[in-house]
Amino acid sequence: MDTPHSSIRAFAAVASGYWTAPGYRAVAWSLTGGLVVLGAANVGIALWLNIWNRDFFNALDKRDVGQLMELLWILAAIVVSAGVAVAIQLHIKRRLQINWRSWLSHVTVQRWLNAGRQYQLGMLADEVDNPDGRIAEDIRISTEYAVEFAQSILQCVLQLFTFLSVLWILSGTMPIRLFGFEFDLPGYMVWAAVAYALVGSLLTYFLGRGLIHAGNIRQSREADFRSGLTRAREHAEGIALMRGEDDERERLRGSLFDLRTAWNVQTRGQGNLSLLTSSLAYLAPIVPLIVALPRYLGGEIALGGLMQTAQAFSSVQWALSWLIDNFPKFAEWRASTDRVVHLHVALTDLEESSEVADVERIVVHPPADSDRLVMRELGVARPSGEMLVAEAEVEIQRAERVLIRGKSGSGKSTIMRAVAGVWPWGRGAIHLPTGNITFMPQKPYFPLGTLREVMHYPMAPEGITDDALKDVLHKVGLDHLRDRLDETERWDHILSGGEQQRVAFARVLIHKPDWIFMDEATSALDEAGQENVMKLLIEELPETSVVSIGHRPGLEVFHTRELTLEPGADGTTLRADASKRSLGDLYRKMAAASRSTPRDPGFWAHVRANLLGR
Repeated sequence: MDTPHSSIRAFAAVASGYWTAPGYRAVAWSLTGGLVVLGAANVGIALWLNIWNRDFFNALDKRDVGQLMELLWILAAIVVSAGVAVAIQLHIKRRLQINWRSWLSHVTVQRWLNAGRQYQLGMLADEVDNPDGRIAEDIRISTEYAVEFAQSILQCVLQLFTFLSVLWILSGTMPIRLFGFEFDLPGYMVWAAVAYALVGSLLTYFLGRGLIHAGNIRQSREADFRSGLTRAREHAEGIALMRGEDDERERLRGSLFDLRTAWNVQTRGQGNLSLLTSSLAYLAPIVPLIVALPRYLGGEIALGGLMQTAQAFSSVQWALSWLIDNFPKFAEWRASTDRVVHLHVALTDLEESSEVADVERIVVHPPADSDRLVMRELGVARPSGEMLVAEAEVEIQRAERVLIRGKSGSGKSTIMRAVAGVWPWGRGAIHLPTGNITFMPQKPYFPLGTLREVMHYPMAPEGITDDALKDVLHKVGLDHLRDRLDETERWDHILSGGEQQRVAFARVLIHKPDWIFMDEATSALDEAGQENVMKLLIEELPETSVVSIGHRPGLEVFHTRELTLEPGADGTTLRADASKRSLGDLYRKMAAASRSTPRDPGFWAHVRANLLGR
């Protein structure tokens, strides 16, 4: 299991930056230091209790009532001290856990939601499944369990060295006769405790080592089941309209079956391990007394010494049996750390692939001093390497309105993603123009919040008043939403597809970008709605360049030029039409289309037609 991408060292490389991050490191080191100090204090209290145990049973053996009463007061002090120390340690531990989780979640989300990585990871779903589950659940398990393990290991080490010395002093020597040889074994109870814990730990490891892999599989199946439920909730309307409940139930039943299978594999592993751990738990209080019994029966130690020795033996055994007590939780932790590490490895691969010189990638050059969008020798491929668009040589000037056509699957939308910088697979270069660029996908994204926040997304432009927002809603045909700016709803659920696309156009009219890329952005509108929003773009944003991807009839009227993706042997080729329309041609075509629209003949024409029986 100690591979470069799934080792504890790999997780340390990913997560240990919390102790060096500006704004976090001071608190991180303070909390860590507090855990160390309180761990040492707890061991000191345990040693105090061990000494008290000796004195109490000696006084009990002597029937010294006065000393017994005094020792009861000391016990009260020990109990209060232990309670206060444990409570403070718990507070510090939980604060360290949530702070570390917050930092790691923040860094992971920042890497994930950056430069389209969240979209690109979707193309690599076989390698990195359910990144949301890894961030929400696996990071929680990784950080919480790591702090718990570090705290318990520290306490084990301190307790081991403390009580080994106590046990060594109390053990004395034991004469051993073995195969005709006789020798005195010093500190025999120390060796007995080490041997007992070592045998138990080795058996635990060999019986439970498969739990790490089983835990990883179970975590993946849990995430798959949650993902299926989330998809069913998010697409509830489509499932209901298509009567797809039976199919969705079958899919969820299959996911649940896979989850139950992984659960059963993990259960079998834990059951085999529990056979050992339960036996060791029953033997734990008895073995120390049996080991110390020879010295007590020989009169070398009193009753108090026997109880002190038994308790010291138990403390050493507990310290050495850390793996026995924590292996199931350790297996779950390793599975979660593997998933967190794999997510960051995949993000690193995506980041580095765009920086390696000898790897073919689409190079997107930032805006220079040009107001043109230029594609040079652009080839767009799938992540597998299969070419979608084999050749594209395009220049689009400022204020042009270009329509890109092509068959479904020819790569139209992928060209827009390449311009946006979220599709690196391919070759060639894209030189971006100066100015703001807005992308309008077929299904617009609506953040959670008020309608005003939806229209402002991704950030509120300066000087936008409520009257301006209401005016824009009126222009795009959404008068019924004008008084709902402050309402918080799941707007992507309660608005129809056409209404959502109208809100997207309203958002564009508010932000007034210099360039607009539209991918089937009017597909849910009727012809009148499409004509209205496209006219608005021309009238309200006359200096804005528009690049449209679509094949609906009537779109060509609103564009000055068309580009067509033609199929070829190694992918499609983006070709320009021979004709190019000017803005004057565009306005004339719009006027002609308006004249050709059937008009209402009027009241008297209706009367005349009725009188003539027509």
